[in-house]
Amino acid sequence: MNIRNLEAFVYIVHFDNFNKAAEALFLSQPTISARIRSLENEMNTKLFVREGRKSILTDSGKKLFPYAEKMLSYYQEATYKIKQDMYIPDQIRIGCANSVSSYLIPEILPELKKKFPLLRVKIISHHSEEIMNKLVNNEIDFGLIRTMTHPKIHTKTILSNPVGLFAATNHNLANKETTVSLEELTSEDIIFYDHNSTEWLYINRLMESMNLQLNTIIEVDNMESAKRLVKKGMGICFLPQHAVFEEVESNQLVNIPLTKPLNINTEIAIAYSKDKTFTDIINFCSSFVFHQFQGNPLF
Repeated sequence: MNIRNLEAFVYIVHFDNFNKAAEALFLSQPTISARIRSLENEMNTKLFVREGRKSILTDSGKKLFPYAEKMLSYYQEATYKIKQDMYIPDQIRIGCANSVSSYLIPEILPELKKKFPLLRVKIISHHSEEIMNKLVNNEIDFGLIRTMTHPKIHTKTILSNPVGLFAATNHNLANKETTVSLEELTSEDIIFYDHNSTEWLYINRLMESMNLQLNTIIEVDNMESAKRLVKKGMGICFLPQHAVFEEVESNQLVNIPLTKPLNINTEIAIAYSKDKTFTDIINFCSSFVFHQFQGNPLF
């Protein structure tokens, strides 16, 4: 059985979409489709059915998926063990967007240290644009940032999380039994995080297209500050799923369902110079984030 075909299968399941899986694997859409056809021919069964843009598992696909995940995991683990003589530096410098540093790095580092116990790690946090500059200037070894492009840097999206609207549990919208319209948001106090992001631009253009305007009372460049202000009842805020998982689980924040869903995602990429030699460390971080966080069922 071709491991690359299984890899394509697992990625499509996680993304619910052939195109997004192809982007994550740096493949063309016809290539990833060909791999699935090859796997289906080998298994003599249909694995997916298309529903709009989504790819839904058949019963056969559902049976195969847990085994495919295990086989892919075993393959990756075996690859690492075989490469015991790989080059591992004494220290690696990781540049992180502020949200990644706060929410993903505490999950990544314990596993990274288990894999490379002698490795010393230096974390540098800043806005994604500044991390990209540090990467270009060789001040860091790789970055975990909001997805962006640069001619000298290789970037690979490893996490795509929905952006939702969140409020404190005692907010008037939190107890509403119906969905909330965009028109209703114009009378609410809005806290906005990261006004330079593509999510901010999308939301504002959407409101402008409907001749609506948000009542933004506070703009912050720190996600933790935004969450604390929301918890104190200062307003409501659009935030990515990975940043509010614990608060939603502990009933400190609640997701406000919108009548017109936003359908936008915050995308986190791993970025590195094409001539870097730390490929095993980079691949480990990339794989861990994808399998640990992708598809986390918050909404």
